[in-house]
Amino acid sequence: MADSQYRLVKHFAKPEPGEYVPIGFIEMTKETVAWSPKLKQSIYVTPDMPDADELKRVREVNVLRVVNKLSVNISTIELTDEEKEQFENVYRAYQEKGGQILFSRKKMGRKTISFFELSEEKEEKYTKKGVEIKSMLLSEKLEGEL
Repeated sequence: MADSQYRLVKHFAKPEPGEYVPIGFIEMTKETVAWSPKLKQSIYVTPDMPDADELKRVREVNVLRVVNKLSVNISTIELTDEEKEQFENVYRAYQEKGGQILFSRKKMGRKTISFFELSEEKEEKYTKKGVEIKSMLLSEKLEGEL
């Protein structure tokens, strides 16, 4: 896969503005995230974690677990409360009408925010956005990870 497309299929998908990733919803949870100076990266905080007092910028985020239909892998998307509300509205429409949920990001001032759209069509090839979807049952994917 080309390096330019890798950002669409990795665990934390980061599409550029105008790029869309078709997704399937698994679950939404609230997690505590903090910066670890030792690891020099953000980590999810667990209650039994040693050295929790050394973590910085502790905050709560909404974690959306989805099936990335481009890679047929499970991806994680961290959302603000506003982004979570927008996703819930799109997901309600998806439950009523069907179709395909598409994930993208866009610039709003200096920040890049996540947003979701509902495609009315559910096809193997989503021509409007130029996205190809691989079909696989979630149970088949989860069996492969065990």
